[in-house]
Amino acid sequence: MRLLYVSADPGVPVFGHKGASVHVRELVTALSAEGARVAIASPRICPEGDGLEVSVDLVELPPVIASTHVGEASLHAAIETQADELLRFAEQYKPEAVYERYSLHSRAGASVATTLGVPHFLEVNAPLRDEELRFRSLSHPELAVETEAYAYGSADRIFAVSVALADSLVRGGARNFVVGFAGSLKPWHGIEVMVDAVRRAAADIASLRLEIVGDGPCARALERLRLSRTGYIMHGARPHGETLGILSSWDVGLAPYVAAAPTFYFCPLKVLEYMAAGVCPVASHLGDIPSLLGDGECGFLVPPGDAPALASTLVELAGDRARAAAVGARARSRARASFSWRRNAIRILDSLHSHVSDSAAYAHT
Repeated sequence: MRLLYVSADPGVPVFGHKGASVHVRELVTALSAEGARVAIASPRICPEGDGLEVSVDLVELPPVIASTHVGEASLHAAIETQADELLRFAEQYKPEAVYERYSLHSRAGASVATTLGVPHFLEVNAPLRDEELRFRSLSHPELAVETEAYAYGSADRIFAVSVALADSLVRGGARNFVVGFAGSLKPWHGIEVMVDAVRRAAADIASLRLEIVGDGPCARALERLRLSRTGYIMHGARPHGETLGILSSWDVGLAPYVAAAPTFYFCPLKVLEYMAAGVCPVASHLGDIPSLLGDGECGFLVPPGDAPALASTLVELAGDRARAAAVGARARSRARASFSWRRNAIRILDSLHSHVSDSAAYAHT
């Protein structure tokens, strides 16, 4: 397996003598001994006295030092620059997973994993933001909260170095309940209903985060969400491959279609893509959607245009994430077995072959 090990903390020199440095080197050595090929990305890869017993790829990241930035815009730009630099390396290295050592004011590992559509594992060694607040001075606290929430919420799995730390992360809601919408922001996609429902649900789900992939004429409706900076991410229109990578990290995928025409004739592609990604679909009870979802076995159906019902379903799923995950897994199996593009292609080619054969037989009679 090709692993990208990200340690973006400028205070952790890979070849230094401190305990954190030993932790990085020994874990990388152990991973390599088990057959993984590892690349280390860090702002501190220069020689500082110690070495590695195994051969690894090294990539130097531009450091992000929050205290050197007067304005939040400047710090945000530095965070994005670091993530862009890591992505450039990752696109050549092609990791199968990203393993990240949690760092303040860094979203590089999480961002790259999301963009490439690979697993993101996050190692948390300390409540860094709390430590900065207690023992030093936390620069740009709001942005620290935002980047921390993004890293925690994007992780497929979080490893804590102690039981006490794990308990603290759970109590603090380290894992967000992520609800997403992918598609054009147009009236018949129920954007107004979605905004109303998410606002209602957010009152009962402290860990709720809404992610939107797409753009369109109803984008202004999203301004009424009034969610915190960590509770809403607008990705905008993205290439299809990136979209699939983003939505694969969601807990729930929304398809709140409204009955805008006498007959619901759409092929709800977003519902099928949620299913294929293993995301639990919550969709309007319209057209073919009930049959696609196995009459509720592979997703949740709500009355079209009913924001309170949609909100209630989200609250229910946030309280039972295992159920949402199980439904998403069933949806994935159903989509891959019954609704793949390959299956469609086979049906088309079978029909064409049959038609050609029938035509040939008719011509010879």
